[in-house]
Amino acid sequence: MLSESEQKRLADIEAALRNDTRFVNGFNRAMSRRITPRRVTSVIIAIAAIVGAVVGLAAGSVFGTVLAICALGIAGGVWTYRPAHPEQPAAHLNP
Repeated sequence: MLSESEQKRLADIEAALRNDTRFVNGFNRAMSRRITPRRVTSVIIAIAAIVGAVVGLAAGSVFGTVLAICALGIAGGVWTYRPAHPEQPAAHLNP
């Protein structure tokens, strides 16, 4: 149980956070993230790359292991890719 002074302080902190639009927008953006096909693809590539690296190491194949590590880098790139101008209106594309 919180004392009265702690409850008042907590209420003050909550009020300050509600008025902080940057915090609220960031929190809402984080909560609204969803599973996208791009992220599913990157996870599949990463899992295949890890399996490929283990198989390449077990088989003694340097080329296969290097190829699997490169695929893991590609999976990371697919995961973090963001378009340069995601909010560009279609009217500007075709004048």
